[in-house]
Amino acid sequence: MFAEPADPRVQAAIAELLAGQWCTPVVAADYPQRPAGCELIEPQQQRAVEQLQRLNPVKQWGAEQAAEIAADPLIYCALLTSLGVVDGAVAGSVATTPAVIRAGLRGVGLAASSGLVSSSFLMQHRDWVMSFGDCGVNPEPNSDQLAQIAIDTARTHLALTGQTPRIALLSFSTLGSASHPSVDKVRAATALVKTMAAAIDPAWQVSGEVQADVALVAAVAAQKAPAEAIAGDANVLIFPDLNAGNIGYKLVERLAGAIAVGPLLQGFARPWIDLSRGCSSADIAAAGSIAALLSG
Repeated sequence: MFAEPADPRVQAAIAELLAGQWCTPVVAADYPQRPAGCELIEPQQQRAVEQLQRLNPVKQWGAEQAAEIAADPLIYCALLTSLGVVDGAVAGSVATTPAVIRAGLRGVGLAASSGLVSSSFLMQHRDWVMSFGDCGVNPEPNSDQLAQIAIDTARTHLALTGQTPRIALLSFSTLGSASHPSVDKVRAATALVKTMAAAIDPAWQVSGEVQADVALVAAVAAQKAPAEAIAGDANVLIFPDLNAGNIGYKLVERLAGAIAVGPLLQGFARPWIDLSRGCSSADIAAAGSIAALLSG
């Protein structure tokens, strides 16, 4: 579902998705010359209000107030997503990221397997594809949050690429080569990720705390960390905080020429995809395709 169909870029993206037969675009509000393949969802305000109250029991909104909140287009689309009326939703070409996240928390809810909203970027290069997390939401995650970010980023990577996750939790230290509270945090998160990953799929590989060259270069890994599971071939990089993650993905994007797809929001019960307000119609179409993939 596209939450902002009045945006001409969204309309162009819908036309592109229909031409490529990538998914079935859905909107909750009509727009002029809506193409035949784009479905208009019939009004479901009462179901949306009931779902809003079900997902937010502590709020104790009255019927009138809940109806007013549910009528917000962003929250309404989020509620239809959580109800399963649509498989996933895309928003943010007009709304800000904080507004998209708030609507997701109120209208989609958190996944039972996560409990934390985070983000990842799918980094596409002509020679490789990787996922970076968290590069857009959590400024200073603690060790528990960092572990959840790693697991959710790995799940996203697997869903989008089919690659078995090889997770590297990054630091300025490799296996105790330096001492600092931030290193301790990454080390504690790594222990948690190893336990969590083993319960999901023993084929997942996890290393940390490691420097970026250990995660990416086999010769360096052989010298600095010869016993680690990740021998320079990580495909999921987890940054210790938002400063590192945001700077890291932008350096790779600008200097290595990688295409950064995201931020892809994670941790919601159903696919709820954010956009940059500066996005192109191609970016929106890509987000729609990703929402369809993640819903499968």
